[in-house]
Amino acid sequence: MTTPKILIGLLLALSAAPRPTFDFGWKLDRSYKYLWLKDKEKIGETVFRFNRKEGVAGGDEYYQLSIRRKMEAEGELQDSVGTLLFSGDGAPLSYQEETSIRHAGGIGLQEASIQFHAGRATTTYISNRRKKQASKKEIPIDKGTFLFSTLCQEQWNLFTGKLDRTRPKSIKILYPEFGKVIEIDFSPEVQSAPLTIGGNKIPVTRFSFKVKKGSWQGDIWIDAKGRMLQYASGPLKIVLAGGKAG
Repeated sequence: MTTPKILIGLLLALSAAPRPTFDFGWKLDRSYKYLWLKDKEKIGETVFRFNRKEGVAGGDEYYQLSIRRKMEAEGELQDSVGTLLFSGDGAPLSYQEETSIRHAGGIGLQEASIQFHAGRATTTYISNRRKKQASKKEIPIDKGTFLFSTLCQEQWNLFTGKLDRTRPKSIKILYPEFGKVIEIDFSPEVQSAPLTIGGNKIPVTRFSFKVKKGSWQGDIWIDAKGRMLQYASGPLKIVLAGGKAG
């Protein structure tokens, strides 16, 4: 029988052992860029970076996805800064985004805040600093539901590594602007010709996707690390910019 001293020593050793780092393909503390193209014309870009954070008082570590997005289309210029905190399995913890919008009528500002707790997501949207007129909503979500906020395709990288290259898979995502959870079916279609990124030819698998109970559909290209290197839907294409894609 294990003696108390040996048992205590074993528990201390286990607690002191470093936790394994969650591997979702992208290198930490390094910036990457997606280019947004519509009918082959550049309309914007998203610079994103993943970081690992230490938990409070020895709690589980978590991760941060930081973005800076600039879009220009139909006479409107959007400049957004956002931060998504998520756990090691990709589950969202919170999201904050601030967007300034410039157009012929002037300048607008929108702030978005989403908090996830106990099977619910609480969304808050504030326009032009008018906190008393904030739009709030609570949305029930199941375990295993990911976040996809409008124009935030970089968030798909939290679940693309979970797709199966041999069979279809469905993913539930919270679409906060619509205030509901939607389900997307992904199907592996073909081992595509390698994508050339930053002078490197990267083997990829093309997946088709289609939202259930809707018409939104398209394709994504995923590499062996589970990273989304390209997205296409209708006239819109999002591609990883050059530079080293390692």
